[in-house]
Amino acid sequence: MSRSLWRCRNRRCPVPHGAVLGRMTVDGGLVLDSAVTGFRCYLDTRRAVVACPACGTTREFHGTAIFLAFVA
Repeated sequence: MSRSLWRCRNRRCPVPHGAVLGRMTVDGGLVLDSAVTGFRCYLDTRRAVVACPACGTTREFHGTAIFLAFVA
């Protein structure tokens, strides 16, 4: 279950308050939003770089796990 939204921090992002990139989980993971189309995972350092679908700015995530949210 997720607890909080993880948003774009670019002040020039066209989405009010920043586009939603994912949701943080209670155990420190990240569930990526289905709108996210670009990300890179670095397994050796336990981090990921996620691109905002609205403005293209990247944001770095450090945590325990990353989950993809697929829409069928």
